Amino acid sequence: MGDFIGSICPVCEKKILPQEDIVVCPVCGAPYHRSCYQQAGHCLFIEQHAQGVSWEQRRTQQEQKFDGSAARRCPKCATVNPPEGLFCEICGYRLQEGEQSGEIPDPISPSAYTTPYGGLSPDEELSGIPVRELTLYIGENSFYFLPHFKAISRGARMSGWSWPAFLFRGFYYLYRKRYGMGILLLLLTAALGLPGLFYSLSFFSGSPPSAESLWRLSRLQMVSSFLSLALSAGCALFFNGGYFRHALHQIQKLRKRPDTDIWSPEYTLSLSKKGRTNRLLVILLIAGLFILSSLLSLYLSVSVW
Repeated sequence: MGDFIGSICPVCEKKILPQEDIVVCPVCGAPYHRSCYQQAGHCLFIEQHAQGVSWEQRRTQQEQKFDGSAARRCPKCATVNPPEGLFCEICGYRLQEGEQSGEIPDPISPSAYTTPYGGLSPDEELSGIPVRELTLYIGENSFYFLPHFKAISRGARMSGWSWPAFLFRGFYYLYRKRYGMGILLLLLTAALGLPGLFYSLSFFSGSPPSAESLWRLSRLQMVSSFLSLALSAGCALFFNGGYFRHALHQIQKLRKRPDTDIWSPEYTLSLSKKGRTNRLLVILLIAGLFILSSLLSLYLSVSVW
């Protein structure tokens, strides 16, 4: 009897008090007020009897919902995360306090492309940094980067072809918070686009350019297009290696701080803040370039008329 004092009767949802007459389900062990059980006519958890779920298991799960020890399920990709997790181990989505589940759901089937570590052990070290910390720094798509990082740490000069870096160059570098290289690539891209811009503007000038000038601009435009393609290929070939070295440098800087405790939640937040991605900056840059190109087109159209 003493074990059930303070428990909630499933029928009336009131606490069981001392000296009250109770009935215990002989299958799952759930306690009821005798009158409540007689009113219901059977155990309310009869559907779970075949699954072997006991009242003790249900009570433990209910307590976990309130004490924060339940597993957290990501609302974005439905992955089960540890109770102490701050970010989803698969997609990097930030977990909120209310995103907990008393009943632990089935996780995504593990594979090199659905696990946060890309098939690596979280305790494995790459160039002195644990994979777990690299995962926190990378955030989303960590399962793609980590196998490449491992190959680079073992001596590979280049590992993988990065299509985002090939297609978006400086924007992708900025997206991954490599600001120095991102700005440099945007400047190079703008410089390589100048011959094409001058070639287009020559047709809107007051006096038509000579055939020789057009030929020179055309040749310069062809050379700049070839260099632009080579620049994209270089970004695609060397992005993973540069990103790995950049991540190592940033994590080592955080580790060297005198107040750093690598097992604390503050360190986890510092890694995620320092790393991961910067979508807002890229969106603002693209919007600014769109507005600038629209204004330039409007100016040229007005000049023609």
